[in-house]
Amino acid sequence: MIIGPAPARPPLIRALRGASRVLRSASRATGHRVRRAAVAQPLDTGGFLGASVAGWISTSPSLLPRTWWMWMVNISFSQTYGYAAGYLAERLLLRGMRAFGLHVDIEAGHRRQARMIGAGALIGISAYSWVRGVMRQREISHLVQEEPKNLATHVVGTAAGVGSSFAILAAVRAVRATGSLYRTLLRPVLPARVVGTVSIVLTAITVGVLVERIVRGRLIEQMIERSEEANRLISPEIPRPTSALRSGSPASNESWESLGAPGRRIVAGGAGPDDIEQTTGRPAMEPIRVYAGKSTTRPLEQTIDAVLAELDRTGAWDREVLVLYTGTGTGWLQEWSLSALEFLTDGNCATASVQYSVYTSALSFLIDRRTPQRAGHQLFHAVRRRLDRIPRERRPRLYVAGESLGAYGGQAAFRDVPEMLRKVDGAVWTGTPGFTPMFRRIVAASRPGAPAIAPIVDNGRHIRVVTRPRDLYRDYWGGLYEPWQHPRVVYAQHPSDPVVFWDPRLLWDEPEWLRERVGHDVTRAMRWFPWITFWQISSDMPLSIKTPGGHGHSYMQEMVPIWASVLGQDVDEEHAREQRERHQGIIRAIRALNP
Repeated sequence: MIIGPAPARPPLIRALRGASRVLRSASRATGHRVRRAAVAQPLDTGGFLGASVAGWISTSPSLLPRTWWMWMVNISFSQTYGYAAGYLAERLLLRGMRAFGLHVDIEAGHRRQARMIGAGALIGISAYSWVRGVMRQREISHLVQEEPKNLATHVVGTAAGVGSSFAILAAVRAVRATGSLYRTLLRPVLPARVVGTVSIVLTAITVGVLVERIVRGRLIEQMIERSEEANRLISPEIPRPTSALRSGSPASNESWESLGAPGRRIVAGGAGPDDIEQTTGRPAMEPIRVYAGKSTTRPLEQTIDAVLAELDRTGAWDREVLVLYTGTGTGWLQEWSLSALEFLTDGNCATASVQYSVYTSALSFLIDRRTPQRAGHQLFHAVRRRLDRIPRERRPRLYVAGESLGAYGGQAAFRDVPEMLRKVDGAVWTGTPGFTPMFRRIVAASRPGAPAIAPIVDNGRHIRVVTRPRDLYRDYWGGLYEPWQHPRVVYAQHPSDPVVFWDPRLLWDEPEWLRERVGHDVTRAMRWFPWITFWQISSDMPLSIKTPGGHGHSYMQEMVPIWASVLGQDVDEEHAREQRERHQGIIRAIRALNP
């Protein structure tokens, strides 16, 4: 028998046994104290001042009038950022004072006076900034031709924003409390130099799991489920078309149910030849509308083939004009654009589109930005190959169009601007998102001195960026372009459209369009602030399509003169008034068909 010291246990075994003992004792007492102290502690002075300043700034104007929840988002995210910035600034200031041996001591009586003066100043500035913000909201409402929101909207939104700020602060402190708890539990069993690192890793894992469960496991999955349910919804108010020139009709290869909710609305809408004749006073044909819905049983390539089969079946290759539309995330197309084209061509046209997703544009942007580009690219090149086999004198003129995410996806069909000009007879892109690669290159090539909201490219020889119909033949400052040559491309974007000007760089960089402040429907009181402006523009986006036509992300009646110019329906000055009246008649007819 050999007597000697017991063999040493491996460090991992010692750590696990020590942790089990600590968990039994510390989790009940120490952990509870840590969590309570971290979450329930009073507000930091620096953080409170930072949150106050950020809250004042958050009431400043942005592009569109705010609903109560837009107020809430702006105030809560701004105050959270302000609290963090103020907290860090306070810590840095105190550390610097200690480094230089500085100390400030205020008598109790003076301290009370300073607090009263400070509280009065904070209340006064807060009230002034809030009232000023409400008045700016009224100004914005008038600029975009909306009815101003009532006072209750601003009060409820402000209260909800402040409440949300405290909820976010509590969540942040809960994260800090979790880190403190991990450090307390690990300190007896791990070397001091690794406790901080391990506790940060464990805290990050804990937060990551919770966020994944809540955001991905609940919110995103619910959004996906609702999108799929909405796509399957068959509304009794939308009749199935009976014309063989529409997809989804009894003669179509595509069933009514397979088109999806946006597709069914598209093929069932629009004017008939009688409506067009009554409006224009000229003989009209029945327009062709071709659409193929997304299906889980066929890939995108087969869906493109289905569109080609519908073009063959309806005789679309024999029409004068063929337009390929790239839809938004759900497959939605702007009826104003479709109808404007049909009235202006007397129905001698065909339109085609494919549904590549059932998700909203925002959800598609978050989870799949590649598919819109694939859809736009594959549809265009499949149709282009087919057209190239038709004798030139018998081909329809080919145009491309898209709005919002559809403009982003549609422009992906081309490597660059010269290729687009070589392969199409014209294009209409409305509300193009600022992150679209081709449009970024167009903005970069703008003539010096041109406003950022309406770049001037090659003096308007082929491409014109318009904020309103008057920009079609004169630039934003009223100057003349060079003669407009074919093919013609129009980028339509309202200065108040947040989809166009949203950019992650707003977090840290002031954009040129905000420095210039020249938008005709944007208040000149709008200013850029780091972090805050990003959330202001972000909260403007969801309801931007609800604004009256001609503002925000709502492109309506201006589509008539835009399509007329792209199609080449120019008139001399002598007949300009007659053409405007003709366009107004078309606008009234479209509005009557789509109340």
